[in-house]
Amino acid sequence: MKLDELYDRYGEKLYHYLTVKLASAEDAEDILQEVFLRLARYSIRWKFIKNEEPYVFRVARNEANRFLKRKHQNQINPENAPALARVINDSLVTDCPDPSDKESLSLALARLPEEQREVIVLRFFEELTLKEIAAVCGLSLNTVASRYRYGLSKLKSLLEAKDD
Repeated sequence: MKLDELYDRYGEKLYHYLTVKLASAEDAEDILQEVFLRLARYSIRWKFIKNEEPYVFRVARNEANRFLKRKHQNQINPENAPALARVINDSLVTDCPDPSDKESLSLALARLPEEQREVIVLRFFEELTLKEIAAVCGLSLNTVASRYRYGLSKLKSLLEAKDD
């Protein structure tokens, strides 16, 4: 597979994922470049890859985690939920007819623990299967399913609390 084809196929999805993971559009752009540099550098591995989508997301996740370690910041500070919600709101591509619904969803997603938010974003917005998410995150399918289930439950609670 050629790099430009990979970019055309996954560039936008990776950018959205990285924006939410890093809580910064600018950092997401930088890391996306690093992702494609790494993919180009190790292109010899492509003949051994059976499913390319989880692979490119795994590379993106690893690059994002490296970046966060360099910044000495392993997770987003929960007190920054409103700022993260704005980033999520700007990066989400949804069919919400009401902009306030999208804002509510963004704020609720921002309040989830990072592990649950990552699984939900990969599942709903990037449309990966739970099995693919397990491959991306290097986790067991059961762990991913638990994070997904707990994340959805917490997301539902947060959205219902907003309505009260």
